[in-house]
Amino acid sequence: MWGKVQVFVGGVVSRIVPKSNNTAEQKKPQKYLYERPHFLCLGQKQQQEAKSTSSRTILTVGENLPRRAGYAEVINGGKSAVNEDQGAAEEFYLGYKPAKTAKALIQTATASAQKQPLMAMTEVVGDGSDVVPVTYFGIFDGHAGADAAIFASKILHKHIEDKLNCAWEVINQKLAPSKQDAERLSLGNISNISVDDLITGILEEAFVDLDDQIMRERLTYTIRGGCAAIIAMFMFGKVYVANAGDCRAVLCNGEKTIPLSRDHTPYAERERLTHLGDAKPELLHGEFTCTEYTRRIFREDVGRRVLYRSPHMSGWGYKVADYDALKFPLVTRNGKKSRLMETIGVARGFGDHDLRVFDSEIYVKPFLSSIPEVEIYDTKAGELGENCVLIMASDGLWDVISNSEAAAIVRQTLATYNTNDYKRYTAAARELVTQARGFHVGQGWRKKNTDDHASFDDITVFVIPLHD
Repeated sequence: MWGKVQVFVGGVVSRIVPKSNNTAEQKKPQKYLYERPHFLCLGQKQQQEAKSTSSRTILTVGENLPRRAGYAEVINGGKSAVNEDQGAAEEFYLGYKPAKTAKALIQTATASAQKQPLMAMTEVVGDGSDVVPVTYFGIFDGHAGADAAIFASKILHKHIEDKLNCAWEVINQKLAPSKQDAERLSLGNISNISVDDLITGILEEAFVDLDDQIMRERLTYTIRGGCAAIIAMFMFGKVYVANAGDCRAVLCNGEKTIPLSRDHTPYAERERLTHLGDAKPELLHGEFTCTEYTRRIFREDVGRRVLYRSPHMSGWGYKVADYDALKFPLVTRNGKKSRLMETIGVARGFGDHDLRVFDSEIYVKPFLSSIPEVEIYDTKAGELGENCVLIMASDGLWDVISNSEAAAIVRQTLATYNTNDYKRYTAAARELVTQARGFHVGQGWRKKNTDDHASFDDITVFVIPLHD
């Protein structure tokens, strides 16, 4: 995640890592050793080659993914020693319950455990007639280290699976209402609560629980930095997209593109952030202001009229600047260049529990949210073409390729393959990564046949077909 963690020092923006006690950190073990996603099927030599920031070799799947999905990734151009992105692809079932307790499953999850057959870790509930398959894809874009992204890629789906199965009786009651079950469950009036409402709540709760787990376990294990997160979950003929950060999911059906997420930059989250700072001024430590100005206010501006926008305003006002206006704005700049406390460029995600404003004891975490926004697309509601796909990618792609450009690249690539060739989706993912990475020319990476800058960031892409 290029440039997500920055500070303002003497008028110059520079990248930093969170403050930490280096001696204590060195003594903590790693819960998960660094590796690329298991479905890439990389050998030890390939794992090493994947770390080359000069050649930037594009990696694609070494085995068939669920739903015949395509996947490709590439390391950054030198901003960090390793690829800080992580991808995840899993399948599990509703209607099963863990053979172990959910807590034990989550605590003992390892890369090898992820590869175990589901039946080895679960037992069927009832007669098994109402078992529902669930397919899950995730991208976790790390910053200030890969620890949080690796942790989330190993654990998040287990939180979701556990919560779905714990709520399965209620979900099943909504799908196939039974008066007897309703009385037994004592649910009260749930007529206004849909299955979508239940699943949305489960995803929100799972994201928050994972972030809480990172907060606890960082005291025992080394979990540096944080990560943006996006997941797509297929069940009941729908796709549920949960996003916290600036990864992105875009549905492409013919010439039509539908965004299924929005980027959680500080500017996009300005209303939430400034309302929080206004309600809890102690979080600002007297150094920041929640009021937005059209430009930086200096001492000579005090007493002059300036344009401003306070937390409760959607429009702009015109007032006399006072000394409070000299404080640094909580949110600076617009769009992808915006910063929270001039420190971080994303306002939602996991981790960052130890991140502080440069040379201070001011923690940024109180303003960061792990609660995702959930979008739902019903694949049964409209006609899906053979080339209808969900493109899900880290911001390394979206920083240099627009939604419509990505859709066009995928359409053109899929058109060159037989519709029965499952490799077509991996080819599309690879082409997206190729175009975003560009080619090394002279002193940097440039997009093909242009002088436009290509992505210097880690890039991770899923291309997932929506039709069965």
